[in-house]
Amino acid sequence: KALAQMPGVDDGAGERAVLRLGVTPTFSRQILLPRLARFRHAYPDIELTLQVVIPLSPVAAEEADLEIRFGDVVPAGMESEVLLRDEVFPVCSPEYLHEHGPFEGFDTAEEIDRARLIRSRIEPWRTWFTAVGLDRPEPQVGSQFNDIGLMLDAAAAGFGVALTRSLLGRAWLDDGRLIRLSPRAAPSPHHHFLCWRPGAMARWE
Repeated sequence: KALAQMPGVDDGAGERAVLRLGVTPTFSRQILLPRLARFRHAYPDIELTLQVVIPLSPVAAEEADLEIRFGDVVPAGMESEVLLRDEVFPVCSPEYLHEHGPFEGFDTAEEIDRARLIRSRIEPWRTWFTAVGLDRPEPQVGSQFNDIGLMLDAAAAGFGVALTRSLLGRAWLDDGRLIRLSPRAAPSPHHHFLCWRPGAMARWE
């Protein structure tokens, strides 16, 4: 009875607690979903609801109990902790490399100028330019995506060279859809944060 009276619990559904989680798309597919089977077995009384939050957006998801945010700041009024830091490096498809390569480190102006750079506000190219000592502006032309997974799918389809996160891009690298162009990696300025409103962590679920 006490459980049924707690926020987020649906008494009519057999006292199942509802936990609403906002999460960015690629993190959900590559990091979270493969681990949810263990969560379901460990906590069968929690009904998990996932909803998409937009990377780099300062707006909190109104209906979410917890959010996994991506960026360099968290929404106002929310408590947080850093969940995941990552590093970035350039990648392309084997076909693109065969057609436009070779690239020896992808760290010179000549190599970068030969490539079609896939753009994303989520992972700006200035991170890589700074890491390899190039004073270059952010590209202003080329395909652009606001989701890391879509960007990597485009790179795998031969759109050009993308800047991938090491952990989120692992599946594309492991199965050979993408090839790493440099042994060097640069720390990303953006992180994944676990965020919650004050008091939310007092709920048992």
